[in-house]
Parts: sequence; C-alpha cells; structure tokens
Amino acid sequence: MKTFSFVIPTFNHYPLLHQTLFDIYQKCSTVDEIIVVDDASTDTDYHDGLAWWKSNNMFTNLRHVKMSQNVGFLKASNAGLKKATSDVVCLLSNDVRIRKDIVREIVGKISLEWKMLIGGRYLDWDTGWNIFDNRLFPYLDGWLLATTRESWEELGYFDERFVPSDMEDIDISTKALTLGYNLIALPSDMTHHLGGQSIGFNPARESITLANKEKFRNKWMK
Repeated sequence: MKTFSFVIPTFNHYPLLHQTLFDIYQKCSTVDEIIVVDDASTDTDYHDGLAWWKSNNMFTNLRHVKMSQNVGFLKASNAGLKKATSDVVCLLSNDVRIRKDIVREIVGKISLEWKMLIGGRYLDWDTGWNIFDNRLFPYLDGWLLATTRESWEELGYFDERFVPSDMEDIDISTKALTLGYNLIALPSDMTHHLGGQSIGFNPARESITLANKEKFRNKWMK
C-alpha cells in the first residue's frame, strides 16, 4: 500500500478548512500525512480551529506550515508539495467537499500506471481560458491534483511565473502531456468543488487571469 499525503493551502475561511478536514476524517481511508499550508492567515478562529484538531488527536499526522507573508495559492501550494513525504501527494483546495474515499481511488489508479496526473475534473472543451489560436489545451482543474511525489518533482511543481494563481493548472496539465502523462479525472460523484470561496471572482482577479493567459501563450505557442 502506497503512503498518501494531502496538501491543503488555505488563507482564512477556517470553516471551509474544518469541513474539508472532517470530510477526510469521515470519508477517506488511511492518510499518512496532512499538510495545511497557512498563507499568513489573520483569522483568530483559523488558529484556534487547527489547535482543536491537534488537541483532539483526530489526525496524529497533521502538519501546519505557516508562510511568513501572504504569497497566494500557487506559491503556498508549492511550499506544501515540496514538504510532502508520502508516495502519493494530493493537492486539495479548502473549498472541496469529499463525498467518497478518494484516497483509495487515487492510490488504486496510480498503482496501475504511475505516469498519471489525476484531478477532480477534466476539461477538454472551450472553457474560455484554454484556446489559443484555435488550439485547445485540455486540462485538469487545479482544485484537486494528485500524482506521485517523484512525478511532482519531474513536473517541476507549479510554474511560478503564474503567481499568484490562475492558468497554473492548464500549464502543469500541458507539461504533463508533453512528458507522456495521462490526465485522468476522478468519478464525478466523489467530490464537489464549491468554487471561488477563498479567492473569489472580481475585476482584480480577472486582470491577473488575463495577464497569465498571455504568459501561457508566450510559453506554449512559440
């Protein structure tokens, strides 16, 4: 049986993290490590809540990585991924509800074929972000991505030119395909992404996304 790590980047919004941790506790088989990456949260209930999880020993393997300043989803994710020690490492956003045992599902798939990037949803149609000069780039949504620790290293984690976030999931999916990986989605009934709970959707984010689209074009269309 391969060992398994969750990496959960989070910034404030403790109730989301609490529900995600409870879903893992209730639905998932043995988890060897959970790394919560605190992106310099300021909410008091966030710190009190993590202390509650630790004091009750509901997860004896819960690790807390605190960033010294708020760096955004991409860098916080990379920081957690690089600290993971298990055979299989799953990056999970804190606004994902887990309905079934995704640990068993992910480990089972990777045991059959290690060169695989697994996600919660596979998008092979025009999403408004993934067509460049009539070329469509299929990708896995970045709210859940899992592969082996060695594969994360081979993929180079998220490309930090896309800081703070957006387009990094299309980019790493594209790199995975160029390296011969298969992109595989979990069954749709296993998870539910609430969407936009931490970062939200606003004009400032849209401007970042548009700038990152140009970075993606410059990287992959030359």
